[in-house]
Amino acid sequence: MVDLLFIGLTAENRCKIGSKSAFKEIPDDPISVFCKRNGKPSILEYQHISPEMSEAKDEKGNYLYRDVNIVAHLFSIEALQKLKNVKLPYHRAFKKNAFINFEGVKEVPPKPNTFKFEKFIFDGFSYFDNMLLLRVNEDEEFAPIKDFIGIYSPETAKEKYIKYWTNQGKQIKYEE
Repeated sequence: MVDLLFIGLTAENRCKIGSKSAFKEIPDDPISVFCKRNGKPSILEYQHISPEMSEAKDEKGNYLYRDVNIVAHLFSIEALQKLKNVKLPYHRAFKKNAFINFEGVKEVPPKPNTFKFEKFIFDGFSYFDNMLLLRVNEDEEFAPIKDFIGIYSPETAKEKYIKYWTNQGKQIKYEE
């Protein structure tokens, strides 16, 4: 959806890129966060975040590593032109993935069984000096589906979606 506030803030701050974030309430939640690396915008993968880092604060008392990457990025045309020839690195992960066996039965392996190779657009953040980061309400703008059950399940995403739009409907006043 077009978010005029997000677009306007990014332009007003003369940033070529912007991202939305949500506050990481649970310090050890396995989720990636925004950071600065060598003075440039970056993403810090959850496996590299120590408990001490999760609790670290700046001189104003703000957490340093608690703005979650919710994968809501904004790129100007100029930024995309700059990144189109950049060779972004591959990320490799060894994951545990369920599968359907030869008898047609779903199997969940006890240990990782699949290599996953990915490129992430956010690796391009480091090619810019700054970016706009807009923290949003997770209940309104972040409902990832990563698991069959739990907080990142289809059921939870559907509940958030219904709750949000039910509340939006109550706020809208129709003229006759």
